[in-house]
Amino acid sequence: MGNLYMIRHGQASFGSENYDQLSETGRLQSRILAEHLLEIGLAPDAIYAGGMERQKDTAGALIELGRERGAPLPGLRVDTAFNEYSSRQIILAYAEDFKGEEPSAAQDRNGNYVNVSALERLLEKVLLHWVNSGCGKPGIPTWEAFRERVVSGLKRIIAENGRGRTIVLFTSGGPISAALQTALGLSNEETLRAAWRIANGSVTKFLYNGEGIALASFNETAHLALRRDPALITYR
Repeated sequence: MGNLYMIRHGQASFGSENYDQLSETGRLQSRILAEHLLEIGLAPDAIYAGGMERQKDTAGALIELGRERGAPLPGLRVDTAFNEYSSRQIILAYAEDFKGEEPSAAQDRNGNYVNVSALERLLEKVLLHWVNSGCGKPGIPTWEAFRERVVSGLKRIIAENGRGRTIVLFTSGGPISAALQTALGLSNEETLRAAWRIANGSVTKFLYNGEGIALASFNETAHLALRRDPALITYR
């Protein structure tokens, strides 16, 4: 059996003009995660990340720390199959369907969200509708199409590395939950609700062979909890 570690990126800049960058907390989470992976003796045969900056930067923290400590780590391979879906585009596409439900989630004239809590509530409603609708809006892939993109990417990197290898993949909650759904046969709604519980900087482990993937552990955050700072456990 091979080992596939799917790691969610550190906290991004939710509610800011540029979401796709690690926050100060996200950078700290990434460093703590990197220290943890090296301390447990993880020896990846391959390291992958999606093409988003927050994903690559979280992976970069591990590679940089490995270089500092003289640990031989493979170089980063970027694969956009593991990019997150665009929640912003989904909200805009389905906004008319939820008109008036969360008026305080509207953007100000500079394009920034003025009420992050209202935005989160609206996002949950829209995403539940998206995963259950079975049909997309123009320019917006369905959940099924998104999951197929992720699963195809997993099959590809497993084939690239072969049996009995250790693969570390830095990605986001959506691709991790898509893999979880594939392994456990969850419904779309169960999958989305599980995705909301995936913490930043968490580790989910799958075992793989020629037949598929099996869940070994989900959403591990002990490395963050050991710092005894509740602010390090984040979900947005």
